[in-house]
Amino acid sequence: MVAALVEGSTSAFAHTLVTPYNLPIPFHDYVYACAATLLLTFGVLAFVTGDTAADGLQPRSGVMLGRILPAVGQAGAVMLLALTIAAGVWGTPSPIANIAPTLFWVGMMLGLTVVTVLVGDVFQIINPWHVLVRLLGVGEQPLLRYPAALAYWPAFVCYLGLELLELMAAPRPVLLALALLAYTMITGVGAALFGSAAWFEKAEFFSVFFRMVGTLAPVAYRRDTVLGRWRAYSRWPLSGTLEHESSDLSLVLFILFMLAGTTYDGVWQTSFWTGLYWTNLMHWLHPFWGSDMARAQRLLSPGFLVYQRGGLIVAPFVYLALYMAVMLVMRGLTGGRITTRALALQFAFSLIPIAVVYMIAHSWTSLLTTIPVLPFLLTDPFGIGWNLLGLPRMSADPAPLDMGQVWHMEVGLILIGHVASVWLAHRIAQRTLPSQRQAWICELPLLLMMVGYTFLGLAVLSLPLALH
Repeated sequence: MVAALVEGSTSAFAHTLVTPYNLPIPFHDYVYACAATLLLTFGVLAFVTGDTAADGLQPRSGVMLGRILPAVGQAGAVMLLALTIAAGVWGTPSPIANIAPTLFWVGMMLGLTVVTVLVGDVFQIINPWHVLVRLLGVGEQPLLRYPAALAYWPAFVCYLGLELLELMAAPRPVLLALALLAYTMITGVGAALFGSAAWFEKAEFFSVFFRMVGTLAPVAYRRDTVLGRWRAYSRWPLSGTLEHESSDLSLVLFILFMLAGTTYDGVWQTSFWTGLYWTNLMHWLHPFWGSDMARAQRLLSPGFLVYQRGGLIVAPFVYLALYMAVMLVMRGLTGGRITTRALALQFAFSLIPIAVVYMIAHSWTSLLTTIPVLPFLLTDPFGIGWNLLGLPRMSADPAPLDMGQVWHMEVGLILIGHVASVWLAHRIAQRTLPSQRQAWICELPLLLMMVGYTFLGLAVLSLPLALH
């Protein structure tokens, strides 16, 4: 294996695909165009935007949701969770023919993320774990007070476990089903101990994740405590992000893992990443095995597993170290008036657009390739020969994707997310720092980091996979 990332390379692999394709234009042209757009956006914001008032950020109108629609959504969510677990346990072990992996990884983690960006955090209304906890009467009278030191660490640990399951575990539907059953038990115990309100606010992964994504949406939902019903409010896109700030560094780490986890997902199977391990160790430790390559592979394989899993675990902390270094520079530019920790908490939410669009762009091909086969999974969810919808047998594979259009879409999504993050960072700087000039100067390190994220995101999308 050879580690190779050649500047200006025009060959790439799309996520979940193993067929190489040529980029429509040279890779470096994409990088230059995206970086130039970000710099131009920053310049316009710095010299034109001078109003620091949070105009238009509050909900502009509200519509009370009826009882039927939320109830139907909640029942549907519980049924889909039950179907995912049942299909995983009793269905075919094939991850392609079994509907469980598609329902969870594509339907929930990708599809619901897209829906949340567009129409807001509907998950807080239909959360099946919250519904089950409420039906069982768990968590109404907590046994313990939620420790402040726990903060968002349980949600982060669950996020890490989910990524390990997705990337490192065998793609067996039964493993996903068992993980969901274990998560359901953990959620029930946590809600019983610390109360459902506290647990679902900070510790329950999916609630925290979709709440972060929902801050980008033009719709917000709030529960009327008197009537016990949900009300939907319209607001300006991205304004929800400006209405919040991180309350703990564990939430900052959670947001950074939204970006780091996707980046690692895109790089861990590439020839670049695998070559860092095999090429270097095969050279450095050559005296231990000489020309016996079978012995070399036997000795190095266990370490490679640690290398792959350790990289995922370390990734968010590497991103956190980089982010805190940028905040330290920003603190120096403010003359030490604001602490590094305070700056980190203030600006963390500005990274959410980058993280979300990168997640969508990274999995865009998964969504496109799943849509044509979804009816066939629905007609035979367990993969055991049913045809509940009476569909004709699939006679051919789906038509191949136009990878040029896919690449343009992925680049466009990444660019939109980065421009949104630049705008959010600028608004946060305006309300945090005393003058327009100081806000402009202090944003420079953050802008450079975002340009680096742009390059990294495009580079990962274009890396060739290591074909074993």
